[in-house]
Amino acid sequence: MKKFYLIIFYFLFIISPTKANNNRLKPVSQNFIKKIHNELNYFRIECEPTFTQIATNNNNSVLTIRVNSRRNNYEEVIITSLGSIGRFLENQMNYAIKNSSITYTPSIVTIDCVTPIGREEIVLSASINSKILIQFGEGTLSAIEIWDMIREPIASSFNYNGMGISSDLFIADIDFENMISTRIALEGKNNPRLSSIINTALKASWVPGLESRLEGMLVSHLQENHSNLMQKVMGHKLNDEQMLRIGKQFFIQIQKPYLQIKQSHIRDSLKYVWKGNLYPIALDNFYDKYRKKHGL
Repeated sequence: MKKFYLIIFYFLFIISPTKANNNRLKPVSQNFIKKIHNELNYFRIECEPTFTQIATNNNNSVLTIRVNSRRNNYEEVIITSLGSIGRFLENQMNYAIKNSSITYTPSIVTIDCVTPIGREEIVLSASINSKILIQFGEGTLSAIEIWDMIREPIASSFNYNGMGISSDLFIADIDFENMISTRIALEGKNNPRLSSIINTALKASWVPGLESRLEGMLVSHLQENHSNLMQKVMGHKLNDEQMLRIGKQFFIQIQKPYLQIKQSHIRDSLKYVWKGNLYPIALDNFYDKYRKKHGL
């Protein structure tokens, strides 16, 4: 465990800058956009570059890409677009860590898919946490699972202008939530007090209906054991939707081997620090006291 904290310290406080430089991020972001377009072209996705943008919404960096589909294949186009971007983000983060460099990664990715309906064109808009895209790109999540996540929230209109999207996903600090969820999973992986949740999580992939029943259990666990910590770290009391998002990521991570969770937490922490933030010392203090209290 001490070796892990030395690794985190090295990445977050020696390699990574503690203050963001907006002027420096701008050319990096443009280079990032060019690579994304190349990735979509590789999969023969018709993209409209003039509509590509990177914007900041609260604490989140939002990448928006507009693609075109035929009449009956918008699902394929959206999923393929998300998958190609997810694979690219995974490779980019791995390269940055391996070479001790800094890379731009959006917090949220939005795909606007233009598809013909009758004589009109309709835009289907799907927004998703970039961490989930990385999990899709690395094979942790399937295309069916991704489609289930975005099917209901998809916003559509005949006169779409990209404005007026009111989602809690955009209001929350997504990179912060990702970092906290992997830290909780990392600390809980070898914690016997969480053995029942972990064992249930490991069965969820092959027991029909079990995964959905775990949501309430995860939210209850986080509220009982981590609500004070997260309120202190995030500066406000978390609502059930935020707890559920963190709980779902905790659920995905806890099923992985310890070293994979550690790698994921390093990536999440770097993304958070590269935005100009400091790694929250309250997380370290909380788990130092927790391990001493329970003899872990």
